[in-house]
Amino acid sequence: MFKRTKSIIKSAGRGALGDPNVRGFIDRHPRFARFIKNRLTPDERFGLYLTIGVIVTGFFIFLFFGVLQDLIGNDPLVQSDLRVINLVQIFRTPQFTSVMLFFTYLGNWPVVFAGTFLLCLIFFLRKRWRYLFATLLSVGGGEVFVWILKNLIKRPRPPLLNALVHEPSYSFPSGHGFVAITFYGLAAYFLIRAAKNRPLKILYGFFGLAIVLMIGFSRIYLGVHWPSDVLASYASGAAWLVALVTALEIRRKFSHVDRHPYLARKYIVSFGILAFAVWAGFVVYYYQSHPLAVRPAVPEFAAVISAADIPDGIFDKLPRTSETITGSPMEPIDVIIVATREKLNAAFAAAGWLPADKISPATFWRMVKSSLYKKPYPTAPGTPSFWNMVPNELSFEQSTPKNSVSERHHLHLWEAPYILDDGREVWFGTAHFDRSLGRVGYIIPVHSIDPAIDKERDKVRDDLVSSAQVESVREFQIVAPTLGKNQAGSLFFTDGKAYVIFIK
Repeated sequence: MFKRTKSIIKSAGRGALGDPNVRGFIDRHPRFARFIKNRLTPDERFGLYLTIGVIVTGFFIFLFFGVLQDLIGNDPLVQSDLRVINLVQIFRTPQFTSVMLFFTYLGNWPVVFAGTFLLCLIFFLRKRWRYLFATLLSVGGGEVFVWILKNLIKRPRPPLLNALVHEPSYSFPSGHGFVAITFYGLAAYFLIRAAKNRPLKILYGFFGLAIVLMIGFSRIYLGVHWPSDVLASYASGAAWLVALVTALEIRRKFSHVDRHPYLARKYIVSFGILAFAVWAGFVVYYYQSHPLAVRPAVPEFAAVISAADIPDGIFDKLPRTSETITGSPMEPIDVIIVATREKLNAAFAAAGWLPADKISPATFWRMVKSSLYKKPYPTAPGTPSFWNMVPNELSFEQSTPKNSVSERHHLHLWEAPYILDDGREVWFGTAHFDRSLGRVGYIIPVHSIDPAIDKERDKVRDDLVSSAQVESVREFQIVAPTLGKNQAGSLFFTDGKAYVIFIK
């Protein structure tokens, strides 16, 4: 494929050079044409290698300043930060947290320092002075660069009560994300350059990319970085790495200095394996000696109200609609349920509604298989929806006679920051009917909904009333009649009313 593409490009170039207009331009501007030719010639010292390096480096610099501009202007990318963090916390399990802690420790300075020292020692023994210098500049210079940016921008860390790791420094950009590229990315480059066959080069590249991505994701998962911090660190780190690799490639291609390593190659290989084993042992020791400190849970504040306070005043400082991941308003809250969590589950069970499974890789894959093979999955998870920047905490659903994941009655619920003086909690909800299952980009399954969402709101009320678990029902106007779209692009319309349902 590469050879074929190269041949096509060459043919296109020869065809362009044979065009009379192009030849006329070259004759009129010989110096400019010669400059362009030299920049595109692989055999020139500052030719094609430098041109590609400058273009790629410039692209990543442009991406970094784009994220920085979004941060300064509080654009949708930054507005979605807290929602993404809250969404990622849905996937938290003790086992997955241990894995994420391991990857975040791969970016901690003691681990990176040990790896840098051993890598530089190998280059010293082989007299690879430019590799040694590049490693020191990549890691050491990168750390200085990140420190300067953090103290210039001074972005606070995410204000999460349940962040799993405490970090006292500023947030933008992510130091772990930056060093993941500048150390592990550079190490992967050295391994790819030393590998003798293509499958091994691909394997080294894959593992390098996987480590970089997992370190960045671990910072978001643990709640210590905004997603835009990690994206900015990837962009700036990639620009830094590409600039260094470009310089190394130019030096390698046009330098013919004979190297006489202090040790023979077979001893260098043995020492490299030993050095990696020592570093891996240190990583395991560091991970086991720095367990996750379990901090006491901080209870969230809930205002105590009486039944008479509903619905007046409960939306004074809270949004009246659900929202997309970027904060755009979506379906209005149309069901408000007052009940303890235990009575809430019991009421829906009596009404014939089942709690939906939490979304996870296992439940997601089960839903995909159920959709492909037309098998029932009555508690299939739904696409998370947001309210007040938080994904829905609970979800209930009811199958139709088709008994398919493509069609179901569905209700998202969020716990509101209120509690009644008798101990009952307040739950905000949006109801809709999932009528078919499509796929975003033919990969991610997403439901399209019946646009008449008021019918589903009425069904929730009627089913709960028929369960004999309801104490009373009130109706009030929460928003004006609305026509809109949800985050999957499905249209909806509503009269803007909501039911307040008090469970016994």
